Amino acid sequence: MAALVLFNGYYWAPQGKYLCLPVLNCYSCPIGTVACPVGSLTAFAILRRMPYYIIGFLALLALALGRGFCGWACPFGFLQDLLYRIRSPKWRLPRAADAVKYAMLVVLVIGLPLALGGGKEKGAADRIAQEGTRAYDYCALVCPAGTLETTVPSLATKPDLRARASWRTWSKMGLLVLILGLMVVSRRSFCRALCPLGALMALSSRVTLFQLRTDPEKCTHCDRCIAVCPTHSRRLPARPGEREASSECVMCLDCLRTCPEAGALSAHLGGRTIALSGGKPHA
Repeated sequence: MAALVLFNGYYWAPQGKYLCLPVLNCYSCPIGTVACPVGSLTAFAILRRMPYYIIGFLALLALALGRGFCGWACPFGFLQDLLYRIRSPKWRLPRAADAVKYAMLVVLVIGLPLALGGGKEKGAADRIAQEGTRAYDYCALVCPAGTLETTVPSLATKPDLRARASWRTWSKMGLLVLILGLMVVSRRSFCRALCPLGALMALSSRVTLFQLRTDPEKCTHCDRCIAVCPTHSRRLPARPGEREASSECVMCLDCLRTCPEAGALSAHLGGRTIALSGGKPHA
């Protein structure tokens, strides 16, 4: 909730727009504070330039915290957690759905913008901006964060925009409804299946300094950590050399808070223990 206020208060504008944090928050939102990494990467792909600063900064954050921003600071993750509390039949996404976001990252964030972009010639950025309706990228075709934070308020307050809305606008509105509905019935479904930023940050899961560890002598294999995992990424029993969770882990630490055995599960940052399961009375 604090991140939602911080990233949407327009406190740092316009300087904050130069900062790309690994959260899904629309750059075009009138009160948005920080830049969206997905939109920024797409813009550089269109111009066929290498975004050294964006890639370097995201790589440092990924190395330090992995997908920790997804679990603790992403406003869209917060929205998913709220919607999942609505009483309804619940459904778990099949594991194959996890691959969709990687395809979106390769095709819609980088591939098509790079192939259809305008190159580095002088004035390319202005020309592309003027021909924005020709864009075939994630932000233009899919992104529900941009639709919710920018398109919906604009259509609601500006009748002239509603009259000129294209098929692309209404198709994104339809996708937004479908995605919000999926969030109600399947926990963190957008993070798992449709977020290219999550796919980008997941690439660091093997090398991040933020890790979970299980003490095999204290773990009783009650599987409570598996039951509460929002992305169904938790792996137990842990075998020697096997990671505690798959790359879908958003480091929310729900597993650690739920663990009934004191010290059986721990979180580590840079080799230092930062949190331990405290143990709770058995049900």
